[in-house]
Amino acid sequence: MRKENILVVVLIAIALGGVFGYRALNPEMPSPAAVPADQAVASTVNTAFAAEAGGILWKDYTPGMALAKKEDKSIFLYFHAPWCTYCTKLKKTTFQDDRIQAYLNDNFVSIQVNTDTNKDLALKWQVKGLPTMWFLEPDGNKIDRMPGYVDAGQLLQILKYIHTKSYTTMEFNEFVKQG
Repeated sequence: MRKENILVVVLIAIALGGVFGYRALNPEMPSPAAVPADQAVASTVNTAFAAEAGGILWKDYTPGMALAKKEDKSIFLYFHAPWCTYCTKLKKTTFQDDRIQAYLNDNFVSIQVNTDTNKDLALKWQVKGLPTMWFLEPDGNKIDRMPGYVDAGQLLQILKYIHTKSYTTMEFNEFVKQG
């Protein structure tokens, strides 16, 4: 066999190994053949993420921003990527907490953005690391951002601080002390 042919075979084997390895680590991910072609476009990553997150009603960016304005709800804007370890940890721990799910669904419009497929939005929102969470007013004005992982108890305090608009009258540390 020629060296070029061997190299091609090795590269194909590595690629297939990566695909099967990824699937072995993520068994809940449906195979592409399992999704009918006419549903592939309609079934967004957003829908799959909402189901995995255990109940948070995730919206896509543009419809979510419009809905927040219409319903006069603050916005929880979450930037993530499938390869991000702490994004996965958030999804499997913090976002599984019933208190977080209920508080977000009742008081916020939750928008999630995959930075791998929405690089322009990540650039627009100055996402430098993942995960990054932005808290916005209903009209889209920035309140603040939070990079990195946060547990459910901490996130719940932050969500309450934002929802009650306490950020307009006091620092977060004061809000926590009033607890």
